[in-house]
Amino acid sequence: MGNSYIYNKVEKLVKKFKTRDPFEILEEMNVIVGETDRYEKLKGYCFLSCQTIYVMVSSFLSEEEKKIVAAHELGHIILHRSQLKMAPMKDDVLYNMRDNTEYEANLFAADLILDDKEIADLSKNEDLNYFGLCSCLNSSPELMSFKLYSLIKRGQNYNMPLEIQSNFLAK
Repeated sequence: MGNSYIYNKVEKLVKKFKTRDPFEILEEMNVIVGETDRYEKLKGYCFLSCQTIYVMVSSFLSEEEKKIVAAHELGHIILHRSQLKMAPMKDDVLYNMRDNTEYEANLFAADLILDDKEIADLSKNEDLNYFGLCSCLNSSPELMSFKLYSLIKRGQNYNMPLEIQSNFLAK
């Protein structure tokens, strides 16, 4: 998979649906989205049943986390659709770096939610530190780390102030 593969997939979706909101894109794709309180530790999952794709997001999450989980599950739908036919894709830990499908879904979510141009514009402000950048974009530091990693992989010059942590939302 090339350095821009996931980013290019995201940009095609954004262009087609004219939004970076994962819930709007899922709706336009006729994916059934719901919330569940059945599993306190499960962040979200997606599955295919009778030719219909479903995404379930934990009702225990904040609105920001729900958006990230929805974008992550959308990443699975776009990048790993064939695996949905075998079994539901369940996510109890976001920001997983060990499993390739989870890592790719995290990159997808970061590229969807966080716009390159907004980051470039805000990073010109010398008074804004990393956490200020995260705050301005309403992003978690971990999601921002995935975005910066994506930018670096695509040849942009950014510094990684944090290591990407796999257990951030597991707490």
